[in-house]
Formats: sequence, C-alpha cells, structure tokens
Amino acid sequence: MNRRQLALVIILNALISLTIAVAVVWVVEQRRPDPEVLAALATPLTAPVIAPTFTSTPAAIVTPQSAPNAATPEGTAAAGAEEVYIVQAGDSLLAIAGRYGVTMQAVMDANNLTNPDFVFSGQRLVIPRGDVQPIVSTVQPAPLVATNTPAAGEGIRVASFTGNGILSNESVQIANDSDLVINLQGWRLEKENGPSYLFGGISLFPGSGVVLYTGSGADTSVALYCNQAAPVWQTGSVARLVNPQGQEVSRLTAP
Repeated sequence: MNRRQLALVIILNALISLTIAVAVVWVVEQRRPDPEVLAALATPLTAPVIAPTFTSTPAAIVTPQSAPNAATPEGTAAAGAEEVYIVQAGDSLLAIAGRYGVTMQAVMDANNLTNPDFVFSGQRLVIPRGDVQPIVSTVQPAPLVATNTPAAGEGIRVASFTGNGILSNESVQIANDSDLVINLQGWRLEKENGPSYLFGGISLFPGSGVVLYTGSGADTSVALYCNQAAPVWQTGSVARLVNPQGQEVSRLTAP
C-alpha cells in the first residue's frame, strides 16, 4: 500500500468517526426534554408552608373547695392574691419579702408569724400579692386516730415531751416504731391552734428517732431546731404529727 492509499484510508476513517459522533450528538439532543419541562419537573407542586401562630392562653387556676373533714393545704388563697414560697437554706424573712416586693410584716401577717428571725429550710411561706389580703385556710385535717397510736402502716409517732416551758431544754421526740426506713420530707409537727414545723429530707431508721428542739441550734441527723424565741409547749398543749397527705398519724398531750 503506497502513501496515497494510506492517506485515503485515514481520511475515510476520520470522516466515518465524525459522522458517528455527529449522529450520537443529534440523537442525544433529540431525546433531551425542553427547558420548560425540566423546570416544571424540578419545582415541587406543594402548598406554601404557613408558620402556625400560637396564642398564649393562661392556665386556669383551680381553687379547691373545702369539704367537711377534708384536708386543705395551708396557704391556699384566691387566685392571683398570693403564691407559696419554699424556704431554702440561707434564706431570711427580710430577703424573701424583698425578693417579692412586699414588706416583711405582710409576710409575717400572711403566715401568722410572730418572730421575724424564725424561718427554716423547707418551710412553706404564703407570699401576699398587691393589696389583697391572703386567705389562709382554717380547715383542720380530720384525725385518723384519737390517741398517739400511729395509723396503720406508718409506724411513726410523737413519743414524748422534755423541758416544757424552758426554752433551752424544751423539745419533742419523734420515734419510728416500724421495721422500715421512713423519710420525713413533707411531714409536719404542729401545735394544735399554734405554730408548726415542716420536716426536710431526714430519714428515721427502724427503732430510731429525732428530737425537735424549740430553741436555736445547728440541725443534725438526730436533733432539729425550730429557732423560736419563746417556749411553745405548755401543760395541756397537743402535738399533732401530720403526714404529707395532710393526715394526722399521731398526737400527744404535753404533761
């Protein structure tokens, strides 16, 4: 094969390759959708998303109605007239009153307090709001028992008094006669028609007890202090032990 023939073969191959390439491009172009169709396919036909609008509606405040022999929590009042504050460690009555923008005397009046220096951790204080006088429930829980025998399953009782009328010695002993560990969180020891003490998270083991002193001191696992300025228990005073459900489980009369 001479040079002329070789050049002719190369030219023919080039023409054939070019023809094939043009044919492929033409076929691809024929099969390509129009731009309008592509745009329509790429745009989802969904309804516009409208962000929901929420209107804040205040929750209704329900004030329970007192029923005969029903336990009513202390410090319940008309809606919007007050709120309840749980005393924390290190709080003072003056600081609590200032935090809510009321006078210390108003807080004392709302909670029947006589000593402005006597607040303790876990105590529930009614905070009056505005000029509305707080409404403090006077309904007493119906006692489950008439003696110092604890309610079935509780196994805890007011055991004895010591040093009645002497502030430095006056105390009340609480005993656990059950076979269980009992946490006193939320329990109250109260003087009938008098002040009350709300227990914090202290636990009594089977056969053990705790002494609640009227005067001042540092709380321990076996001794608690009310920080009162004057004696509380006189002869004939009745001590009531009330569980967190408002049920009286034990009572004892001071000798």
